[in-house]
Amino acid sequence: MTPPLPHTVRAVDTAQLLDLAQEAATHSLSQRLPVDWLQEHLAAEATHYLFVTLVQRHTIRTNGKLSLFGDVT
Repeated sequence: MTPPLPHTVRAVDTAQLLDLAQEAATHSLSQRLPVDWLQEHLAAEATHYLFVTLVQRHTIRTNGKLSLFGDVT
């Protein structure tokens, strides 16, 4: 049996989190919030916890169109 994934992978400070967000944006892996917004709204002295997130993307083609949600009519 495979061991379960840890719930928290890493704790980072605000500067590290902003660096990670900028790197993700550079590689078009940006999250839903822009780096500038994060910089304005994150507490500078805070510790942020990174969690494992699994994302499944469907690439089902129906009627010649790409559908992320299965058969869309």
